[in-house]
Amino acid sequence: MVASEDGVVQLLKPLGVSLEPGDILGILTLDDPGRVRHAKPFEGLLPSMGSPGVVGSKPHQRLARCLATLNDILDGYDNQSVMNTTLKDLIEVLHDPQLPYSEITSILSSLSGRIPSKLEDNIRAATDAAKAKGVNTEFPALRVKKMIDKYIQDSLTDEGSMFRTKIAGLYEVLEKYLGGIKGHETDTIANLLSRYSSTEKLFGGSIEARVLALRGQYKDDLDTAVGLVLSHIKVQSKAKFVLALLEYVKTSGLNVSHPEGTLYKVLNELAALEGK
Repeated sequence: MVASEDGVVQLLKPLGVSLEPGDILGILTLDDPGRVRHAKPFEGLLPSMGSPGVVGSKPHQRLARCLATLNDILDGYDNQSVMNTTLKDLIEVLHDPQLPYSEITSILSSLSGRIPSKLEDNIRAATDAAKAKGVNTEFPALRVKKMIDKYIQDSLTDEGSMFRTKIAGLYEVLEKYLGGIKGHETDTIANLLSRYSSTEKLFGGSIEARVLALRGQYKDDLDTAVGLVLSHIKVQSKAKFVLALLEYVKTSGLNVSHPEGTLYKVLNELAALEGK
């Protein structure tokens, strides 16, 4: 080893001794101690780092990010500082006519080469034709679903179940938009409210009794019980988000009066909660 400064070396390890990683072999005492450079605490400001993960700007990527943040709030995590902006972004992307096309394009990209090219081309042609007609044209979810079902019936009689399993993600996207973009918005908001309701209906009365009941119910999966309790502890923070969501529902024109609708059912569940 070569030192860049003059000094006296004092060896701490004798010759022939076994060494371990990290052992100090010796000390160099400089002739001019003033040449030593001391580390100083950083007192400046770190530059803006942005998001810890790369977040895409496509509609389906924005939707996934918004739902992840809002679901974290409903699970009891403290995201209050971004709640309002995230909710606003969620509503904006739910109204984006390009959202279903963005979702199905992403799914088709992952399935490309794994499904017959003729079927893929027909699906893309159907969605591209609807997209070209303008924002007032509904996403052709039902038409594409019937196209896939007919292809399976005509060409994959013996392997239909296996093929449906392979394209389960595609079916999921089509099912979400069978009611149009408005129906998808209604179901998305209903799912968020249901996440709150499904946790809070487990509590009420003595918190100790409820915790003991959950511990017994999930004795083989205590992480689930802990997650439910921690979520309930943050009920006041969660309630702020739910109230903001209900305020939007009140002015949104969404159908809340249909007895079979998901939003109608979850609103009744919320009304039945005990003091939540």
